[in-house]
Amino acid sequence: MDLYKVGMRVEVVGNSDGFWNSYYGAKVLRVDQTKLRVRYEQIVDEDYGKYNVEDVDLKHIRPYPPESFDINYRLTVGDDVEVYDRDGWWRGEVVFDELDDELMVYFSYMAGDDTEEFGTFPYDDVRIHQEVKQVGKGFAWSHVKVAGPK
Repeated sequence: MDLYKVGMRVEVVGNSDGFWNSYYGAKVLRVDQTKLRVRYEQIVDEDYGKYNVEDVDLKHIRPYPPESFDINYRLTVGDDVEVYDRDGWWRGEVVFDELDDELMVYFSYMAGDDTEEFGTFPYDDVRIHQEVKQVGKGFAWSHVKVAGPK
């Protein structure tokens, strides 16, 4: 398992009801063949007051994305983005960008069902969504533009 190393920063992809299309920062504590043990950066165990530790299947892990896809890129209507909210990054689409320092974002299937939501967020809480793929013993990132809400 050369792709992930102890101490590496990763994101855990939400894969249960209420967490679809979300990503949570974590640090790798242990590497196994099919799982990583991670400590979340923001999710705290309410009973113990410590950051949650969990064994996560590799299919629900991605490396932490680069800080910026393109520093000169201005987010605009139609961009596939991730918004920092509720301790994680939630995937959505920019639907209105003419607010002073905020973007309106549309979230489809945010709760794992047919729920649709809109929200307004400051630019600092929004990043471009990037897809990752394995390339040799590393990763390559790319931005994907998607169709608008129906």
